[in-house]
Amino acid sequence: MKSYQAFTKEVDDIELAVSELKAGIDTSLFMKNTCGIVFCGFEPDMEALVSELGKAFDFPFFGCTGIGVLSTNGYSQSSISLLVLTADDVEFSIGMTDDINGPGDLKHFSETYKKCRQKLNCKDKLIFTYVPWLSDITFDDIVSLLDEKSGQVPIYGGIASDGWTFDHTYVFTDKGVSMSKGVMMVLGGNVEPVFTIEHSTTLTTNLHKVVTKAEGTVVYELDGHPVTEFIRDMGLITDKTSVILDFLGTPFLATQKTKDGDEIDTLRCLGVIDHEKGACGYIGKIEEGSELNMVLISKEDIERSVKAAFDEILEKIGNSGDYRYSSIFCSSCAARYCLLVADKNAEGRAYEGRLPENVNVQGVYIYGEFCPAHGKHRGGLYNVLSNETFTILAI
Repeated sequence: MKSYQAFTKEVDDIELAVSELKAGIDTSLFMKNTCGIVFCGFEPDMEALVSELGKAFDFPFFGCTGIGVLSTNGYSQSSISLLVLTADDVEFSIGMTDDINGPGDLKHFSETYKKCRQKLNCKDKLIFTYVPWLSDITFDDIVSLLDEKSGQVPIYGGIASDGWTFDHTYVFTDKGVSMSKGVMMVLGGNVEPVFTIEHSTTLTTNLHKVVTKAEGTVVYELDGHPVTEFIRDMGLITDKTSVILDFLGTPFLATQKTKDGDEIDTLRCLGVIDHEKGACGYIGKIEEGSELNMVLISKEDIERSVKAAFDEILEKIGNSGDYRYSSIFCSSCAARYCLLVADKNAEGRAYEGRLPENVNVQGVYIYGEFCPAHGKHRGGLYNVLSNETFTILAI
């Protein structure tokens, strides 16, 4: 499998933007099967963008919006990046779900997965899926459903972002644009995905607490006491109810047990404080029996740890034997984007000048990251939703 990338900072004149993307891709290099992955800012006219891309290219594509974009040349904002995958021995199947209006509609993800998988003439090896911000959905349930239906095929993707208004998060395929559907691509054939997850936390409160009462994404008690008491002890209590932007630098590290007895670490962003009930709502599930700890993230932590994450993924690529990697996908949380302040290319510098020949980077800043996490004891992979995390997939 090989990849080719085109990029433009033009987001106002869509015809010009797509002409620049088209000029950057040599279609004569394409092999038997080809697809495109598009990441862009939330500013363009998305309907026009998808329409013009469809006119310019005859291969299927999918993508989402983000508050920022990472490409082979680093970070950019208000831009459009197109990565084209092409292969003789890999198959790509792209689909879009029906509208997701509530938990009862999550079945559309399994239906779309089934349709995509049936189009393949080989075993599926990887699932990409991106979703808009859906206020009535627990995003972990999407990952859990696809994990079950696929038999634990690795899942990569996440929640499209905008400028923290949550009303311009778009996903799309060559068939259309939506703020209420999910998009998906299933890959089969000669694909050997490798992953790494970086939380970028180096300093903790060292006050590990056991979740003794929780339901879904809401935690009520730690060690038998209201979770708000823990936050008060940290000196961070507030009168606000919606606190997602106030706690970006102090997420919670949840150590949760897997069904087979292993443990995984996931970061959870605090979104809502219910002062009357003494409870906290997170972007992601936290199960009873999990260990919870408040952690800190700084710009310096982010820059240092992402470099280490690329050290790891580049070593895996370098030790791949006969298999040749062509693409590195990155998903970074929009919260990290904010913590980088003015130095937005801090994560982009992690791979600057270090990429192997003919390897491209395609990344986006999103509101939640889908990526397999490594078990802490047995080393297996477990599909999870993370917050405030930097994830890498190489294929």
